[in-house]
Amino acid sequence: MYNIDELEKELLSKINTASQKELEKVNRYINLVRLFYDLDESIGTDGAMVMTENGAQRFLKPNPAIQEKNRINTQLLSIERSFIFVDDNERLDGSDLL
Repeated sequence: MYNIDELEKELLSKINTASQKELEKVNRYINLVRLFYDLDESIGTDGAMVMTENGAQRFLKPNPAIQEKNRINTQLLSIERSFIFVDDNERLDGSDLL
């Protein structure tokens, strides 16, 4: 089972932590992961289909959380592709200067 805090630590260990840009990407990624799984809970509670009322009309429609999960997934994949991971042998945090 995954752990979001451990995921964040893993990502931070693989980037140049001196780069504000990379730190911001990790933060954005983790926020999106939390939202992704919050939407799972909503889908689990409300189901894949939800009842919609429009005046006298009542009808089932797909849960909007499903479409939001797809959007978030696309954003997560985009951020993943943009990460600049640093090889353990090529750390850019200045530790090699000691």
